[in-house]
Amino acid sequence: MAHAGASDVTAASEDSDFVEYLERHLAERGWTVHDFCEHSGLKPSVVFRWRKGYRPDIGNARIMARSLGVPLLEVLVKAGRLSPAEAGAEVRIIPELDSVPTQVLLREVSARVQRLERSAESGHAEAGV
Repeated sequence: MAHAGASDVTAASEDSDFVEYLERHLAERGWTVHDFCEHSGLKPSVVFRWRKGYRPDIGNARIMARSLGVPLLEVLVKAGRLSPAEAGAEVRIIPELDSVPTQVLLREVSARVQRLERSAESGHAEAGV
């Protein structure tokens, strides 16, 4: 099992960003902390420490990223281990589609279809159709 991995605590705004990031990913998968821990091999105490402001070290960040199917760089930025500038803010990391939960893909497809429909409607309106 992995250890707590960090003894330092981040600033309050970074705390909520990281916790919200983790909670969002768990919710998207329908996972509890226990589910995440079973999937990742991390101890629940590690996750509860994260909720209190401790942040993952590189090893636990790697485990978290792999378990959630997200880029390690993204986890490190959200955890406050790297700034966006250090991570190269202009670099956009696109996950492999197999790692994206089906619900997230369906929401994205739906949003894109709606944008296309609105665009088509506004195009017809401008053309006087």
